[in-house]
Amino acid sequence: MLVYESADQLLAEPDARRFLHVVILNAIRDKATQLEVRFGDAGGLLYYRVDGRDWELAPPSDDVYPLLKDTVRDAAQLVSPERPELTVIAGVPGARYEPLEAGWLTYQLGGRWIDLAVRIDPREPFGYIRFDIEDAEDFVEAAGEALADYATRLTTEEDEE
Repeated sequence: MLVYESADQLLAEPDARRFLHVVILNAIRDKATQLEVRFGDAGGLLYYRVDGRDWELAPPSDDVYPLLKDTVRDAAQLVSPERPELTVIAGVPGARYEPLEAGWLTYQLGGRWIDLAVRIDPREPFGYIRFDIEDAEDFVEAAGEALADYATRLTTEEDEE
């Protein structure tokens, strides 16, 4: 479960967890139906889907990127199926079949909960994390307010330094 209480609480979170909060809040505010982090050789790519179109967003930073799968695993309720014994006859030599980890992440915002379906492709260093977002319309305003508070708090903190 991820809980947004305040901008101060968000600033106190570890970087990977704070990044996860911010991308989920942005996706909810923008009425996205899907959020995906794709992993590759050169780092991560971040996309979300709004009105049937995919939008590429700023990628996770190099220090946050390798921590995202474990951060989602810690916050979500996942089922990690056992890997069946099978031989992969196509693809990269020595490749193994890795079943998806699937479940949900409960996000608490403004005292209300929204469940996001989660799928993690566990292949390292590749794979992806995908969140499916349904019925978030009631959370759009609260997500926008949370992001505005966070931006104000970030600006205040930078001014103090």
